[in-house]
Amino acid sequence: MRAVYLLFSFLFGSAVGSFLNVVAWRVPRGESIVRPSSRCTSCGTAIKWHDNIPVVSWFFLRGRCRSCGGSFSFRYALVELVTGLLFLGLFLRFGPSWLWLKHSVFISLLICTILTDIDHWIILDSVSIGGIAAGLLFTLAPGTGDLLPHLITAAAAFLVFFLIRTVAGILLRGKPGYTIAPEGHEDESRDFQGGMGWGDIKLAGMIGAFLGPSLTAVALFLSFLTGALTGIAVIIAGRNRRIPLPFGPFLALGSVLAVFAGQAIWELYLRLGLSV
Repeated sequence: MRAVYLLFSFLFGSAVGSFLNVVAWRVPRGESIVRPSSRCTSCGTAIKWHDNIPVVSWFFLRGRCRSCGGSFSFRYALVELVTGLLFLGLFLRFGPSWLWLKHSVFISLLICTILTDIDHWIILDSVSIGGIAAGLLFTLAPGTGDLLPHLITAAAAFLVFFLIRTVAGILLRGKPGYTIAPEGHEDESRDFQGGMGWGDIKLAGMIGAFLGPSLTAVALFLSFLTGALTGIAVIIAGRNRRIPLPFGPFLALGSVLAVFAGQAIWELYLRLGLSV
């Protein structure tokens, strides 16, 4: 039965990944996620069910549309595969429990965040604000945390990121136009002068609602650490330091790491702190 559960977790996760691809493609464009059914973006031909099997179909069709031969990005299969593996990992970590379901929902929202923030520099309100509500509702299930600490953590994380944006905005007022808006977003240049986007602020609140105090602290620390290291690396590689990087993917990465290893990291921190 354990093998069946593991297989189900992977298959279910890969199917969720396929749905997340649809959400990340359609919602930012104002399209319905229900109708029409999945179609080739090149010729518009509806994709038949046997050509729409997560992961498998992309490799079977060699990443091309059966009708027109147009290419499908490998990212679709990659998202399906990674989501399936993460759901499998969650089952290995938490077993068949409310925690498995809670973190499966959380990681799904984080994957959607990565996709939309990389492509469009946006974090959907339905993900962040809806995620805050979902994270707090999960505290009502047994073994998933208490409502009040998660509510306080969500508010505190939101406030910390809001303060970062406020302070950064004040500092950057003396350097108007210092931050260069990324290509395709030149008409939104004012939105990139605050050091932290509103989407990131709301996403921080969602992380707090799902993870609670200690794991949120770990998630945010890892997010800033990986973001800083990546920023240094791309500057060394020659990228203009005035062009920002989307921070949502780093928040998502830090949060995923916190789900799987956050408790161990937190306990290590406490032991080191007590030994000093």
